[in-house]
Amino acid sequence: MTEYVTHAEADTEAAGAALGSGLKVGQVVLLSGPLGAGKTAFARGLARGLGCDLEAVSSPTFTIVQEYAGPIPLQHVDLYR
Repeated sequence: MTEYVTHAEADTEAAGAALGSGLKVGQVVLLSGPLGAGKTAFARGLARGLGCDLEAVSSPTFTIVQEYAGPIPLQHVDLYR
């Protein structure tokens, strides 16, 4: 398990991008945190690191699953329910 501690949204996105650039197909990343903790900012960075379209990245709160196309596709899932 890797732990990242960030103090700004840009740092959170950068941590996601760093992790995403090293991920392989089939690997899973789980994020846990309260509302406003930066999970979507991290997912936006993860999408950048994976080469996905950043314009589409948003919280999946209402859709439950957001899928982002790229060289390594990303499925952003809200498991709150």
